[in-house]
Amino acid sequence: MRSHSFTFHTTLLMKCSSTFASFLCILWLCGCGVSAPERLEFTSIGDTPRTFPTADGNATYSLDLANTSFILSDLTREQLQNPTGNSAELFGYVLHVELLWVPLAGKTAIDPEATNISIRLIVFSGHEVGIYGGGGFAWPKGEPGEEEYGVDIVGSNATLLAATNGFKDLLSPAQLTGRLRSKFNETQTKQIRRAASQIVTNALKRVQWVGPRASELQKQAESITSTSMDSAEFVLR
Repeated sequence: MRSHSFTFHTTLLMKCSSTFASFLCILWLCGCGVSAPERLEFTSIGDTPRTFPTADGNATYSLDLANTSFILSDLTREQLQNPTGNSAELFGYVLHVELLWVPLAGKTAIDPEATNISIRLIVFSGHEVGIYGGGGFAWPKGEPGEEEYGVDIVGSNATLLAATNGFKDLLSPAQLTGRLRSKFNETQTKQIRRAASQIVTNALKRVQWVGPRASELQKQAESITSTSMDSAEFVLR
């Protein structure tokens, strides 16, 4: 069984990023939108292709100060909020997609290195958990604030960012593509984000944020070390 530490798989990410950059270059040269697959899937792009289906689940979204936060999960809010410590056993996933900026069809010049969405996929497998992360490009569908709003994800790249020792990574490097449609529910979106963050924080004994400004908040929490969490859970505020 392979052990995973909190490291970014640089070689895999560079390979995946190169592929994604080539895709965006074609998109930029065409000067138009590219249709996303109808089914939302998280698919490995390595030597042994595997697909982690993410189409089935409850999707909600919330509007933050400068972005939109989408949550899709096949676990209920109650299932995520009830686990206690490291004894919890869950099977399922939580997908968070953050829309960073809105492109204008026919007007937005897309740099081959640009992304407008941030991706976090948390996979729960019994007592083990893995966090995948990356970025991609998506076209918004609808208007923010409407009852239903979503994005068509036409390209992305992601890799395993962190995991418990017993988690088996069968997907890196991977991509998320497809259509994500969600209902406007700020309360539920934020509750699921916080609950998911708390579970992975407890499991990894290191603060993990799932939601907007994840990287920024992660840096602010660097003072929280694994030593300080050995005897007690760290409660996210």
